[in-house]
Amino acid sequence: MQTLSDLIPDTEKEIIADMPMQGDQRHPAWHPLFNKASSSTNTLTNKAVAQVALQGNDIGWLNNLLPRCIDSNFEEAASALAELRAYGGLLSAGFKVTPIPVTSAPTADFQINAGDGEVVVEVFAKHQDEDQQKMLEDIAKGGTPEGVERNKYIKGGVQVETTTAVLQPGGKPDPNKANDSVQANMISRVCAAKGPEHQFAGDKPSILWIDFRSMGIWPDVISPDQAAPLMSWNDGITSGALWYAFYGWRGAPIFEEDFVFSERIYKMGHNGRYRLTGKSKSKLSGALISLPKATLLLENPWATHRLPEMCRRYCVQLPFFDLTRTIADWKAGDAERQIEVHKSAIDEIERIHQILNA
Repeated sequence: MQTLSDLIPDTEKEIIADMPMQGDQRHPAWHPLFNKASSSTNTLTNKAVAQVALQGNDIGWLNNLLPRCIDSNFEEAASALAELRAYGGLLSAGFKVTPIPVTSAPTADFQINAGDGEVVVEVFAKHQDEDQQKMLEDIAKGGTPEGVERNKYIKGGVQVETTTAVLQPGGKPDPNKANDSVQANMISRVCAAKGPEHQFAGDKPSILWIDFRSMGIWPDVISPDQAAPLMSWNDGITSGALWYAFYGWRGAPIFEEDFVFSERIYKMGHNGRYRLTGKSKSKLSGALISLPKATLLLENPWATHRLPEMCRRYCVQLPFFDLTRTIADWKAGDAERQIEVHKSAIDEIERIHQILNA
């Protein structure tokens, strides 16, 4: 079976192996090339090479993608590898996949068909917020940015140095900005992914594939549970960033961990992606969320062009597909009914919170 290593010349591999880390992160291609540890991301990357290569007529696409996979710009390389994994994943699910030729105008990445109609797919690699990346790079260079603690301990001739930093991949909240919080920032960043939607003509069903596998040093921060409206444990409740990003509404309560003892609920400052109306109405029929441990489908129940039935069924065969957190129209109206039940739960939890904090 061909892997990424088979396609990259030894001279380029040496460059990637010796490339300086950025904020304790290696080049995205380093992991599928050199990391022997078990990883779903590495496995899917290498399997995708074999799957695309087997198509024969797609070798040209693969060869054109390779320079981006080893680009010195880490984000560009991560984006290219996300496209590769998406292509491989769609093929493994049984879709007929056709790469869309690049033109001077914005275009989506792929056109897929499960036998009952074409669907356009755009792939987007979500990275951590720029200020967080700069903080990690500063720490790696020996700096001590605001809020970072460095400590040194010496005992028995052994010296131990520690660095403590708070990671907020969606961006650090601004204390002077109303309703700004850790979860609110993550919600808005996901909601804005490829926001203008220039890649979609709006004349057929479309899917945005969002890859979170390269989101900083802690990509698991976005777990499948974030696709639920609320996450709860012991005495804490947190709003699901993925659910709110697509189905939330302006003024929706955003909970941040401490439920009973928190005197404040943050308010969502914008509508979720699928609730936008008028000229801002989303062209998306759905979003496929690629996480380190799961793939989810979040369908748009208000889309102008709905997903074809077979497309929805084929999605179930995507790698690591999570049915429990997927929102879809398995039968007509299922998605909207599910979202309304979720909204009812959010409204009731807000009412209970107000009673407990009266």
